[in-house]
Amino acid sequence: MKYGKIRIEDGFLVFTRHMMINNLPCKDIVWAYMRKEGTDEGDDRQLSVNYLVIVTRRKKRYKFDMTEKEIHECIRILKILNPDMATGFPKGGRISLHSLPNTRDLGAIVTADDRHILPRRLLRSGELYHISESDKNRLREEYNLKTVIDLRSAEERKCKPDTIMAEVEYYHVPVVDEDVQVISNREQFVKMLAGLPDDMEEYMIRQYRNLCMDQLVLKQYARFIDILFRQEKGAVLWHCGTGKDRTGIGTAFLLSLLGVEEDVIYEDYLRTNRYMEPKLVYMQRLVQTWPEADEKMTEKLPIIYNVKEEYLAAVFETVKKTYGSMEKFFQTVFYLIFNLLGAYIKVEEDSAIGRADVVLHMPDTVYVMELKYDKTADEALQQIDDKGYLIPYSADGKRLVKVGVNYDSDKRTIGEWKIVVG
Repeated sequence: MKYGKIRIEDGFLVFTRHMMINNLPCKDIVWAYMRKEGTDEGDDRQLSVNYLVIVTRRKKRYKFDMTEKEIHECIRILKILNPDMATGFPKGGRISLHSLPNTRDLGAIVTADDRHILPRRLLRSGELYHISESDKNRLREEYNLKTVIDLRSAEERKCKPDTIMAEVEYYHVPVVDEDVQVISNREQFVKMLAGLPDDMEEYMIRQYRNLCMDQLVLKQYARFIDILFRQEKGAVLWHCGTGKDRTGIGTAFLLSLLGVEEDVIYEDYLRTNRYMEPKLVYMQRLVQTWPEADEKMTEKLPIIYNVKEEYLAAVFETVKKTYGSMEKFFQTVFYLIFNLLGAYIKVEEDSAIGRADVVLHMPDTVYVMELKYDKTADEALQQIDDKGYLIPYSADGKRLVKVGVNYDSDKRTIGEWKIVVG
């Protein structure tokens, strides 16, 4: 079948590039989407060009100019030949589900070094208690949902349990499992609103700060990230109640770890306000009809459904103040992840003439890791040798492995790493 300047034959996408015929296996395509470039308004409409963009497992990117109809038809066939292929360009946008207002696909969000998060892999949401059958089917069939991570407390799960979907694995990772007020009726809702302080902004900032300083909370977020990193196929969805606070903080940590710029993280975080606005308006009108409700209660409602930039800023400020930088914070997170895996890990461990950044003890191997900032992996490896970091473990009879890692501050992610045995 021919589509524009490409054709699909026997499971291969065939195209001409540099005067040569290329045969790309459709199963090697990880992402296909339509991109429009140029002007599409007024007299300049003719300057607009539609492209089919193909991304392969080897991270190669191809662009083919085609008509919009050809692109849609081609993507449809590619999806049949490769069901695991991601499609579309959500860029953190809402998934249009009937029963879930704040479910979003983080796909196509760009990192500082111009990489993209694959669509239909990372989904954030609110609780799945009221999810409809059609929405369940869509998440399973269209998004290939394989894992759900519930960040709510045990009491919240008991009152509003997730709707179980076939062939989906569920994890309970309660970020906070104490003093979480569960609202299941009108009386409790009114009582909760009445108990909230007048200065809600300061109250929320304090709550956010406390969350990122609590070691038990950090341990749970480390479990959350560990589950994400072990996800091989399909999509993983994480949620709390409304999908804005605990989910918002966890998502911010994840995007930071992936090297996404802070302004993009804020943009994703603040999308909640747009998607939850209809729910907020409805609740404001409903509460006004309750005789026991007063004006102050109505004014406090936005705190339940909205977020503010200041809340997330408090998290980043607290993390940097407590740990020195986001990089040091993630060192702590990875330390917790290794502990969760049952590995014996030590940071800043003393040797004869220096301190190794990380020493990971496995049953038959000792990994000594040196982390550099805006230098090179070779310099990190050289320091391991110069400082004699391997010497204390040479008599254990275990395999010794050196790991040199450099963090690139411009890209805000790992720039390079090297692994050397012995």
